[in-house]
Amino acid sequence: SSSRAGGQPQTPPTPGRPAAFARRRWRWPSGAAGGSAHCRRAPSRVWALRPPVDDAMDIVIHQITALSTKNDSDLKKLKDFLRNEQETLKTNASGIEQALQSLDPVQNTLGVSFLLAAQLSTSTYSDARQTFAYVSAFLRTADEQQVKKGSVPFMSVCKSYAQMAIDLGQQMMLRSLIPLRCALETLRPNTETWTPVHTEFLRVCLKCKAYHLGAAILDSTVYDMPVTSGNCAHVTPQSFLCYFYYGALLRIGMKEFSQAVQLLLVVLTWPASCLSAIQADAYKKYVLVSLKLHGEVKALPVYTSHIIQKFAQNAGYMVELTQAFKQGDAATLQRIADEKVAAIKIDDNAGLVKQVLASLQRHKLLTLTKTYLTLSMAEIAKQVGLPEASPNAEVEALLFDMISGGEINARIDQTTGNVSFEEGLHDLDIAMVPKMQDRLQQILGLAQRVANFEREVVSSEAYIRKTTALEGGAVAGGAGAAPAGGGYDFMDM
Repeated sequence: SSSRAGGQPQTPPTPGRPAAFARRRWRWPSGAAGGSAHCRRAPSRVWALRPPVDDAMDIVIHQITALSTKNDSDLKKLKDFLRNEQETLKTNASGIEQALQSLDPVQNTLGVSFLLAAQLSTSTYSDARQTFAYVSAFLRTADEQQVKKGSVPFMSVCKSYAQMAIDLGQQMMLRSLIPLRCALETLRPNTETWTPVHTEFLRVCLKCKAYHLGAAILDSTVYDMPVTSGNCAHVTPQSFLCYFYYGALLRIGMKEFSQAVQLLLVVLTWPASCLSAIQADAYKKYVLVSLKLHGEVKALPVYTSHIIQKFAQNAGYMVELTQAFKQGDAATLQRIADEKVAAIKIDDNAGLVKQVLASLQRHKLLTLTKTYLTLSMAEIAKQVGLPEASPNAEVEALLFDMISGGEINARIDQTTGNVSFEEGLHDLDIAMVPKMQDRLQQILGLAQRVANFEREVVSSEAYIRKTTALEGGAVAGGAGAAPAGGGYDFMDM
């Protein structure tokens, strides 16, 4: 109940908020139980203590329109104001749709970003498809200067927008790809910088199976990521790891298994103090793709975290599948796949396991080419485990497929039924020349980047302070101390 003091009704305290905020925001709902009869009969006196929702949004709109200029100082003031009003915006989220109608998405990009972030985070909108269309247009036309000034709410809008597209179905996911790509291009300073919007874009590409559009982003190598204080809120290990994990899944979908392995290794070699679910899933995909691609699981790099190394030794059905594949036992491999079908489906690895089972015969045949120059088709069928009912037809189909794919070089003599395996060194050398030249250019470019990074670090203030401290410690340690620069690597900083 309320009491009266000085002719005004007292506002009850709001849990978790300062009393001043409670007095400013409180109003009695009409017909509410409790409170004095005076408060119920004269609500107009209470309105004086708290502006209505429309007035609160009017204040926000006024600040947005007044400070949305090309001046960085004005944009900083607007950003600070809106950042302090985020809870107010979420409380008044029901009035955001109307407020957006009075703002220009291009001239007021920073303000619209904050308003949309509050609206989408609370899922407060009357028509999801109408809101989706508005956000789509906003992401395509947003002002680059204001986007980079308010990157955190803009990234939040992109994340909510991607989830909204996934919830609305296949058609909306396809429609969201161009706006997300525009947002990505607006946000990143160059093609070599990763942003959290990269991850959301790949997630939608993966969901709607638009693998080729995601591959266009993956083709641009990432060398940098935003780590400034203004951007760190959405730059998390999860979003960074998911970028490479989603990228690997896209490469698998496009049958580009070599690139998929490289992306999975980025996830697996990320420093870890505890096991991540992303890394656990990535290791299972790594095992299956490696078995299909190489016929074996290559050891993880020595700099892989001991947490991942330990998990690799006890990775459930992956250990059993690897052992059976190594022994070349197709029956045992199929039995394990049947017994562990529930766990395989939970991990979404059913398709990859089927491909691994089918690749066992190909790897057996590939092994034969390294041992024999000529074999009969009947002997090949026996070695690779093909059915005895029609061995020649099965062997021919397998040989044609592998020859056309460039996996082996062989010639089939239809009169004798023999298969001659050839090395094809001449063709291999011609094909490898441009590939080797391209790879050498990449290596030289990477070496130049490392040299530039070394010069940047060595000349940085942080490095100089640390080496100066080490030199001071060496002097204080006396003659027995190690030299300041002896064995010190700037990469240890």
